[in-house]
Formats: sequence, C-alpha cells, structure tokens
Amino acid sequence: MLTENCYTELNQPNLEIILSVIRNGGIFIYPTETVWALGCIALNKSSVDKIYQLKKRDKSKPLICLIDDFESISKYAILPESKIATKLKLHNHPTVIYQKTKPSLKHVTNENNEIAIRITPIIELKKIIKMLNAPIISTSANISGQPFPINFNDIDKNITSAVDLMLNFEVESTGIPSTIIRIDETGELQYLR
Repeated sequence: MLTENCYTELNQPNLEIILSVIRNGGIFIYPTETVWALGCIALNKSSVDKIYQLKKRDKSKPLICLIDDFESISKYAILPESKIATKLKLHNHPTVIYQKTKPSLKHVTNENNEIAIRITPIIELKKIIKMLNAPIISTSANISGQPFPINFNDIDKNITSAVDLMLNFEVESTGIPSTIIRIDETGELQYLR
C-alpha cells in the first residue's frame, strides 16, 4: 500500500504538495461518489498516456474529465442549447458526452471528437480542480476488464505501486459507475448507462 504521499485531508500544506505533484505530471488515486479513480491533470498528454498504459486500456476508449462547475464546461466543449443544459442540471452528476471538443483536450476524445465530462460533487476535488485551473482525468482505478474498485483494498497492487499520490478523503460512494448521457447531433439526450 502507498503510504508516502497519502493525504486524508486538504489543509494548506497538503494542498501545496498535492498541486505540485499533479502539476508536474503525477498520477494519483482518489475516491469519487461512484468508485475509486485514477487521475492526472487532463491537459498533460504524457500523464494521460501513462494512465492508458497503467490500466492497459485501449486508446480508442476516451477518458472522463472531471470539472468543478457547470460554467467550466464551455472551456473544453461546445455547449448544447440552454434547454438541454437545463435538463442536464437536473441529473445527479452524470457523465455527459459532448459532440465537440476544444483543442486543449483532443488527446482524451474519441474518434468523433466527443468528450466525456462530469461535474464532481466532492468539495476537495472541486478545490483541487479550481486551483489547477484544469480538469482532472477520472477513470476507474482498475486494469481494463477487471471489476471496478469500490474500496481502496480492491485496487490492483500494480496500480497502487505505480502512482505518485493517493488522496483518501471521506467520500460516500455508491459503488456504481456514473450515469452516461450522450448529446447527439440533433441535441437529443441518449442514455448509455
């Protein structure tokens, strides 16, 4: 188990270390409202590539970007009409696949230039994202094809030994991956999971 660089609270000294590790390309494990996740700063292609390698994930499968608020979506994706945006706000933190991605995140999109974005409800993650002024990657902390890790002890040792940082905040987790909604070309919502 990773004990060095393991943080359970987000006080100022810890926050400075956490931000430094992430800004410098660090890979980290953290809890979400769904399952344990593996992340990095989404704008760093090299770090994103490390996550693909660590998970043994096919690069044709895009990764989710976590952001801190609804207004941040427009920095990374083309927003749908306001009536659709209003509908999305009614859902409980779904992952939304947007049709068009802005250039800074091309390396986390699928072949159709779609990007998956979720707004985190977790206060500590919101603060980290806001301080980074960038989204973070959120993908289950497992080897592709293996079960989703609901508890920290479920995470494969090859992953825990390879990360630079672990965040272990108290989070109430459902243990179920997030709902995935895709906005199609006509602006309709498609429920994928």
